[in-house]
Amino acid sequence: MFSERKVLLVVNPISGDVNKDVIFERVIEKTNEEGYDLRIYSTTGDHDLETIQEMVTNIKPERVLVAGGDGTISLVAETIRHSEIILGIIPAGSANGLSADFGLSGSIDQAMEVAFGDKSICIDAVSINGDISLHLSDIGLNALLVKNYEDSDTRGKMGYAREMLRTLSEHENFEVRITTDKGVIETEALIVIIANAQKYGTGVSINPIGDMSDGFFELVIAKKLDFIETAKILAGNTDFNPEIMQVVSVQKATIECLDKEAHFQIDGEYKGMVKHLETHIVKGYVRVAIP
Repeated sequence: MFSERKVLLVVNPISGDVNKDVIFERVIEKTNEEGYDLRIYSTTGDHDLETIQEMVTNIKPERVLVAGGDGTISLVAETIRHSEIILGIIPAGSANGLSADFGLSGSIDQAMEVAFGDKSICIDAVSINGDISLHLSDIGLNALLVKNYEDSDTRGKMGYAREMLRTLSEHENFEVRITTDKGVIETEALIVIIANAQKYGTGVSINPIGDMSDGFFELVIAKKLDFIETAKILAGNTDFNPEIMQVVSVQKATIECLDKEAHFQIDGEYKGMVKHLETHIVKGYVRVAIP
């Protein structure tokens, strides 16, 4: 039985360009108004998972709020997985893709109302080589962008734009074999997206058919840059040219890079170079507050 009226706030102090002091002030104000006992933890990059897990076990919060990007949200979600603890999202990363999928704006006030509201849903996750993805992971072009962005000294939307230009000039396609219960796809690829959700943090809907609670995830395979197919995605059209773009709904898949290693990222966190990924759906992973 969870202790009532306790809230844990987890903050990533270096994520995005949001003023964390404002977040602290608004959360303290809101928890005082609602009569919650508030505890706060700032991530350090050193044993965060174990520390947060210990705090959750000891505090037994009713809700855990996360102020950070998708990587921080996934980290915290792991500590409360398959429980009735509600995860509240305060968008504070550079891209905030998961919050975009839930229709959360960058407004701290709106995030507060949603995080403490009555509505929540239980969402799935995708296990990728044992790691958990709640949102969008990929190998190829975007993963290299994430790496370049992490290595740069610029944050925010302007930083992403600058690094995108550099990434497009550096990226090389790769040969990939994808094995699912629906068959085998072998192709040259620009990017293979493992999509539990629909949108990147920029608001671009890369997976129009995505549903985070349906027991499936999608593999979005882009074979080359193409204006028309990209426009279809932006418009929510799923009638893709299979020579350029494929979307497959699956519960598990094996992804093999045949000619060389490819850059790999999970929920906005660069993970290095890979040649082999084993993926499967994890149903009902975490409960999230929604508008």
